[in-house]
Amino acid sequence: MPDVVFDIVGTCISYEKCIEAIESRLGERFKKSGIDPRLFFFFWLAGCERDYSYLSQCKQYQTFGDIFKYTFYRSLFFAGIKEPREYATDDDLQYVYDEWLKLEGRPELKEMFKRLRDYGFTIWCLTDASHDRVAGYFKRSDVFMPDENLISCDSLGIGKPEAGVYKFIADKIPSSGNDAFFAASHMWDSAAAKQGGFITAWSNVHEKEPCLEIFGSPDILAEGLVDMADKIIAKHKELSGK
Repeated sequence: MPDVVFDIVGTCISYEKCIEAIESRLGERFKKSGIDPRLFFFFWLAGCERDYSYLSQCKQYQTFGDIFKYTFYRSLFFAGIKEPREYATDDDLQYVYDEWLKLEGRPELKEMFKRLRDYGFTIWCLTDASHDRVAGYFKRSDVFMPDENLISCDSLGIGKPEAGVYKFIADKIPSSGNDAFFAASHMWDSAAAKQGGFITAWSNVHEKEPCLEIFGSPDILAEGLVDMADKIIAKHKELSGK
């Protein structure tokens, strides 16, 4: 039977609740400072992704949650706040961080998983987030995910997009070749998974623009999550001669 490995946060799970928390807690201050809450969040997130990856590469792995938490004030400084710790408080950070732990699934998530499972795919999760955090996201979204199919990079001590992460999951899942798919909404993740031997599917739900000029093309480009499920199924039928 075929397997599909999913990136989770950003792909299956939306960031909106955290953006709303920033707006709720810091919106008035940000308005006076000319800072857009959504832009601030994605700048903060991008810095976290960079530092997470760089620390992993130099063999000083840190959990994504810690990096997210401890780069808040630095992100405020980069956003133009000269004295971040006078501008915001640890209570502000804790409020946003707590809401970050309550993220929810994208609207098409349940239907995407249903179509893939009905066809015969086994769904796996490979995430930079902690196991408990992602398990909580699925529970909050009322989406079934077997505990043993949820793999956190924290258990490996290396982070995406290092090659060892994709080798680990490729060795763990029972399928290979034309039966092994990887699905994400981050093009860097798709590019790394393709190098790891997976058939790759990318959805535009997070980045909108695939930037093929720098990442190359995944095997599947999709508009949304349900479209990605349908195209994964169609690709498997094509490859397997069904």
